[in-house]
Amino acid sequence: MKLTIDIPTAIDDVLRQQYGPDFDRTAKVTLAIAWYQDEKLSIGQVAELLGITVYEAEGLLKMRKIAAPYSIEDLERDRATLDRLLQT
Repeated sequence: MKLTIDIPTAIDDVLRQQYGPDFDRTAKVTLAIAWYQDEKLSIGQVAELLGITVYEAEGLLKMRKIAAPYSIEDLERDRATLDRLLQT
């Protein structure tokens, strides 16, 4: 699928000056990261979307100081598992 986004010319000019020839790639990375942060994509899907390995995707997120989603429910589940394992 191809996605087209209409950006006003003045904004496009500013962004292309800032990002140069990497503008399209930067936009794609930014969108992938936003979807990851919204928990719409997994790390594997981010990697696939960007055409990189999961290891590279994890590095990209770490470089931008973006932590993996970890909810209170995840914490409670992990604590319950740990409690169960320590009781045996």
